[in-house]
Amino acid sequence: MKAGWISLGCPKNLADTEYIMGLLSDQYPLTTDPREAEILIINTCSFIQPATQESLDTIMEFAQYKKGQCKLLVVVGCLAQRYGVKVQRLIPEVDLWVGTGEYSRLPFLIAEALEKETKGVYTAHPGWVGMNPEQRVLSTSGYTAYLKIAEGCNNHCLFCIIPQLRGKYRSRDFSQLKTETEKLVAGGVKEVVLVAQDTTAYGQDLDGRTFCQLLSALDEIEGDFWLRILYTYPSRLDDELLTLIRDSKHVCKYLDIPLQHVAPAVLRAMGRKIGSESYLELIERVRKLIPDISIRSTFLLGYPGETEADFQQVLAFLDQARLDWVGAFPYYREMGTAAAKLKPQVHPSTRRRRAREVLKEQQRISAAKNRALTGKRLKVLVEKESRREPNVWIGRSYREAPEIDGLVEIEAPPDRLLEVGEFVEGTVTGGEAYEVRIRLDT
Repeated sequence: MKAGWISLGCPKNLADTEYIMGLLSDQYPLTTDPREAEILIINTCSFIQPATQESLDTIMEFAQYKKGQCKLLVVVGCLAQRYGVKVQRLIPEVDLWVGTGEYSRLPFLIAEALEKETKGVYTAHPGWVGMNPEQRVLSTSGYTAYLKIAEGCNNHCLFCIIPQLRGKYRSRDFSQLKTETEKLVAGGVKEVVLVAQDTTAYGQDLDGRTFCQLLSALDEIEGDFWLRILYTYPSRLDDELLTLIRDSKHVCKYLDIPLQHVAPAVLRAMGRKIGSESYLELIERVRKLIPDISIRSTFLLGYPGETEADFQQVLAFLDQARLDWVGAFPYYREMGTAAAKLKPQVHPSTRRRRAREVLKEQQRISAAKNRALTGKRLKVLVEKESRREPNVWIGRSYREAPEIDGLVEIEAPPDRLLEVGEFVEGTVTGGEAYEVRIRLDT
């Protein structure tokens, strides 16, 4: 029987999916087309309401295939962990609901369900998927891969459901991570993206291991590749880490720092750890140590108690900090979180309006920063050929993380055929809010 998958949500979920499919690959041939799968695994997200709705819509869409090709429909991940028993009757076509603590049992649960034609919900305490680098099935392009270095979170932000869905912070084995990275690079991967709920917390549960030690070990690996860091907690960006990024061979001069907000009253209400320096001082310190750093952040707007004055602080910060990339999201009242009980709740339309205004302001800033690169040289990872223009390709430089930031348009000479997954270098000729354009040398 052929097994297939659909992975929803963040890159951390995608990494889980790849290990899950690796667990199944010895027993079942895999198909990349979920409509051909006889055993379909849907890895779900339930971080915020839109993600939950997308997961439910996807399950409902593929439930119809239970009447034909699909013999076993399996829903795994955060939605199953959070709502498994509650939604079991809502979508009876689902055979197995498997939470984040039961991934390693999937081969057994699937075999039992097929043999006995039984259904069930399995949501033990959040655990750890059996991550075997030898079994992992890459579902990404082949030149970019995500490396999940830890699971769970100990930060306990009041708006976040993740600790309930993923459990306490658990770092992966140090040597296993290095072995897996070596294998990825040897297999042709050009960009290894480090992910976790908080990458900078790596090693806090291990004796004598730190994130800087892990990064140094990975940076020693031979080859022409990038290491990119996502999900860094602002209070853990010390000078040791920043200096390591600056002086490394492979680590992109790129930081993803989810600040969430800048108004002290809102940050305290969120349960965020606030250091002695302001976030503006943090950005200034980062840039002083790494002058050509690319910085991305995300902001949560309309949090309970957020005033218009608090919101104006965010806009003022953007104007002063001039970050390279910004994501903005309206707050969603998630039942089960401490923030859901806070008052006053900001009206949903106000939350959405504030998020739109932040994105609009950042578009102006990103466009200006991208245009200011004109004349500079950039190394770019080629991803695909443009469908709109001849001799133009699409890629990313160190400044852009896959699928969340902007892109680079590569103008190649007519007689030069580029290859997907290769590095090229060219001169920036212009830019807009979400793209930079470079011209390769003739």
